[in-house]
Amino acid sequence: MKSLVPWVCIVATSAIQGAFASDGIEAYRKGEYKIAAEQLPALSGKDAEADFYLGKMRLYGYGQLKNNTLAIRHFKQAGEKGYLKAQQIMGRYSLLVENNPEQAFYWFKKAADANDVDAQMYCAAASLFGYGVKKNTDAAKRYYTAAAKNGNSIAQYTLADDFLNSKHAQNKKLGLLWLNKAIGQGNLAAQVKLAEIYATGNAVPKDLNKAKELLDVPLAQGSVLAQIKMGEIAEAEKNLPLAKTWYLKAAEKDYIPAQIALSNLYYQTNSPVFDPREGYLWLLKAAQQGSTDAQLALANMYKEGRFVAKNEELVQEWQEEAKESTKENSQQAQKNAAEWLTNGKEKTLAKSGYKLEGIFSDWRNPDALKENIYNQPPQMQEVSREELYQPQFTMISPNEIPINEYYNALSASLGEIKNSYAYPSYPINLNYTSFTSEEGLSPYIAKENAEFSFSFDTPFDALTLLTPQRHVKKARNTTAIKQLYDLAILGDPGAQFTMGQRYQGGVGVNKDIEKAIQFYQLAAAQKDTRSMYALGMLYLEGKEVPRNYEAALMWLNDAAFKGNPYAQFILAELYEKGMKDENGKEVIKQDLPQATSLYFLSATNNYGPAQYHLAELLTREQNKNQTLAEKEQNQKLTKKLYESAVAQGVPEAKLPLAFFNAMDKDATKQLQAFSVAQKEAETGNTQAALLLGLMYDRGLSIPQNQMDALVWYEKAAQNPVSAFILGTYYSDGKLVNKDTNRGRTLLQQASDAGFSYANFNLAILKHNTGEAFLPELDAALALGNSKAGLLLADYYLSTASDEQKMKQAREIFKLFAEKGDKEGQLKYAYMLENGLGGTADIANAQMWYTQSADLGQPIASFFLGRMYQLGKIDKQPNYELAKKWYNLAKNSFAPAAIALGFINETVDDDYTQAFDSYQYAVNQTNPIGALNLGLIYENGKGRAVDYTQAKDLYEQAVVQNQPQAMAQLAGLLVNGSLGIREEQKGYELYRKAAEMGDSDALYHLGLLNETGVGTPLNLSEATNFYQKAAEKGNGKAILALARMYQYGLGVEKNIKKAEELYKTAANLNIPYAQYQLATLYYEGANGAPMPEQGKRLLQQAQENGSAQAKNILQLINAQTEVKTSYIEPLPTKTISTIAQLPADLLYLDAISEWNSGDEASSRKILDKIIMEFPHYTPAKRAYEQLNQPSKILGSKQYTQLNA
Repeated sequence: MKSLVPWVCIVATSAIQGAFASDGIEAYRKGEYKIAAEQLPALSGKDAEADFYLGKMRLYGYGQLKNNTLAIRHFKQAGEKGYLKAQQIMGRYSLLVENNPEQAFYWFKKAADANDVDAQMYCAAASLFGYGVKKNTDAAKRYYTAAAKNGNSIAQYTLADDFLNSKHAQNKKLGLLWLNKAIGQGNLAAQVKLAEIYATGNAVPKDLNKAKELLDVPLAQGSVLAQIKMGEIAEAEKNLPLAKTWYLKAAEKDYIPAQIALSNLYYQTNSPVFDPREGYLWLLKAAQQGSTDAQLALANMYKEGRFVAKNEELVQEWQEEAKESTKENSQQAQKNAAEWLTNGKEKTLAKSGYKLEGIFSDWRNPDALKENIYNQPPQMQEVSREELYQPQFTMISPNEIPINEYYNALSASLGEIKNSYAYPSYPINLNYTSFTSEEGLSPYIAKENAEFSFSFDTPFDALTLLTPQRHVKKARNTTAIKQLYDLAILGDPGAQFTMGQRYQGGVGVNKDIEKAIQFYQLAAAQKDTRSMYALGMLYLEGKEVPRNYEAALMWLNDAAFKGNPYAQFILAELYEKGMKDENGKEVIKQDLPQATSLYFLSATNNYGPAQYHLAELLTREQNKNQTLAEKEQNQKLTKKLYESAVAQGVPEAKLPLAFFNAMDKDATKQLQAFSVAQKEAETGNTQAALLLGLMYDRGLSIPQNQMDALVWYEKAAQNPVSAFILGTYYSDGKLVNKDTNRGRTLLQQASDAGFSYANFNLAILKHNTGEAFLPELDAALALGNSKAGLLLADYYLSTASDEQKMKQAREIFKLFAEKGDKEGQLKYAYMLENGLGGTADIANAQMWYTQSADLGQPIASFFLGRMYQLGKIDKQPNYELAKKWYNLAKNSFAPAAIALGFINETVDDDYTQAFDSYQYAVNQTNPIGALNLGLIYENGKGRAVDYTQAKDLYEQAVVQNQPQAMAQLAGLLVNGSLGIREEQKGYELYRKAAEMGDSDALYHLGLLNETGVGTPLNLSEATNFYQKAAEKGNGKAILALARMYQYGLGVEKNIKKAEELYKTAANLNIPYAQYQLATLYYEGANGAPMPEQGKRLLQQAQENGSAQAKNILQLINAQTEVKTSYIEPLPTKTISTIAQLPADLLYLDAISEWNSGDEASSRKILDKIIMEFPHYTPAKRAYEQLNQPSKILGSKQYTQLNA
């Protein structure tokens, strides 16, 4: 046998456990209960949270054998150290299970002092009505005032009532304030109270209509308070029939005040509703329900003979009843407290929001409620580092890449931007008569913040720039010119600019450049930007005046600064290319940032060519450091610029816009894109051919036709994009016959042109053929390709032994995280959280998880929720925030749905929500979701037990090799939960689960081998399986193994080893082990008897809930004190069995009960076997072992004890 001593040491040695304490806390929060059970006991009595978790595990049988006695002890220890949840449980347990209101108040007071609103309300009710504590209205007020501040509407209503009953006006205002707070939370009693105030005019002007209006909502919800209030209003208005109607509605609901009011109404003589018989009956009903007022009223009626015959005997009887009713007792106090806590809806505290939840009240399967058993806990699903960073060496499909990215790549390969337009100019306004607008002024001076635009004509020609357009007639006479001239002389800048144009072009006047310049200068002095632009162009071109770059730049800059779009555009072109004079001297140094800024200004002024040119610059911009948000913003801006340019008549912008519109969600825009591409492709435009191919390939605006797509790809010129697409298709054999060599050549061509996706796909090809692929990923990363960078980092992390590669991976993830890539943010955050490739940084991990989650990454939401659940952010779990993030991810990431359900179930005791959450995971075919949902059905958590549903769900999980589901399904089959026992199938499932390390399956294999169910009886195999399960810490297996050695079953009898095993189990606080070890000590099985140690162990076993130890101690004490002691018989359990069970199945149940420490149930089953199957040897042997006389007591006493 393998020694269990190391495992015992882990359990028993405080020094070792101290090192694992925080791990034990985290293990519990993660649902790793076996680890928590190993590490937390060292903290019992020292750490409140550890005790609370230990209590929960004992209560539910998660990771430790179920033991309510130990659970309550741990809760008490946690509560005494201020752990709120433990105090809440102990308050309810004392109230409802122990029926000890004094002790309940003790615990609720602790919770109330910790600002728990439910506890504050309980203490207020207990103090108001003297339940478990002396009546103390001042103390009650302190509690409900605190609860009111914490938002409890009943407390707010009660506090409001206090203030309203005050004589001080200021207090009445406070009363109204608190009353409205309660109403705001839907408190119907508060709304009725406010209606009463309006009806009586107390604290507000009297307003019956307002009172009735306020009663509408409570009446619609059937409020008896509102009904009786309506009756009172009707009675005050002398409408007694209506009052009767309202009183009757409330009285029929057994509302005593309404019954008394109705009785009084019937007793009003000379009224249309006078009916003394009905009055008497309603008063009698109220009296019979315990109303002191009604009882005294009846006594007076019989005494005075009013409406009834005088009857002294009945007078005495009702007076005595009234006395009894006024006597204070615990039952009445509880009823009053419950009614106050529920606004009169409930009469018991169990129904007033203080019930014990979870396994105390919501589990319907009695088998799961037994002591000393393990219940299979719900599972959390871990997302491992290997799963998160698993490199996916799969080529990217051309259709995964946004079409506009293809256009960007095309533009970058086309070189210089080609324009079909020349310098812009202004046409002459031959009909100009007066200055009526500010069109020539700087928009920044004349129209602050206003949009500004100019018209412009056909391409510039130095000879015809200023001549009239064909559709403009010449001036018919000189009178118009003279009028224009006069306006110009008078200072009209528009006239001055127009005269400058006429003199420059000789239109209607003799051509005179000097005069043109004079008029331009006069207008420019008045901030006419057209004149500034005209002067700048005269000096820049040098056709009509000597070229003067300095003057040209001065005038153009002045015009541009003042908002002239033409000047901005010309200067932008000059800065973009740079400029030299005739001698090669640099006049303007190339300055691309300055050029871009000027294009922006001109584009903003709605100049189409500038908008197109700027858009082309942006598409050619290859800024690998650009964040995704910046990239997306640039894409939106580029598309908008192309749209505006097309609207301004720039033909070159149509095809680029089509690339963007092809990906638009608007079907109309997609159709426009297809139309443009088709028209351009027919003229031989290879870019248009490529776009047509892309749209056919993806089925955008037209049915998908990949063969047509291939035709158009072939027609497109050999550019990086078409080379990439065809290279990918030839490499993977899609659309064309697979030709890896040609595919590789085309991808290399695209790669050489700087298209990073080609590098990525080349890397995949090389990886799949065993070639060096990292250089290709490095090249793609250098070009800013996030997909390549993330794959490279994943690859580094998958070879985790190299610390340097880990650091490189961390830097890569950081790079893409900072660029706004949600995958990079997720993976960088994980490395920060877990200290991979550097030091751990929880704060930054939280930040990056949050950013990734905000971008819609569900796994980031999951990990963020997990950090909150495990208390990594706030030092304590923040379950509300954890649920928030899990909720966001549950639809698409099953582990988040499971984690949400786990919190719903294990923290909130909300099985309805847990059911819904697990269902999300089941819908995603997740095996752990199926296991957890199956457990809800099997144990009847918050619903009826349904073995059929449980079986179906377990089978879904078993198909995916979920070991715990295998063990659960095996249990259903072996136990015949569905009506038929299928032992062999169950045995096979246990075997598969055991092979995957499930300790419960190992234990059950031992049990089945020992009893010969589902497999031939084999005690040696049974011992082997018990041993393996015991090594994993299974308490029942340790007890079974100890018994095997104690009686020599399947192994040589060895009391010493049995004693060691019982010690191991005793250290786990298993009371039956402590009881058995005590027996060995008393008997001196391994030497001299040790009665003192034996008695101490019996006391421990008794304290831990062993009824056997309790009864033996009573006998021992009785013998010691030489007194006759009443021996309390052991409680017996009802053993539910299927009719006509064969001997082996009965024997299985008997041994199972014995391994749980329930000798009484085991003995009862064995009795049945001996009676019905007297020759069944295994049962006979077990029966004899179980009934061996104990040396603690004489045989007579032992027989008496077990009778």
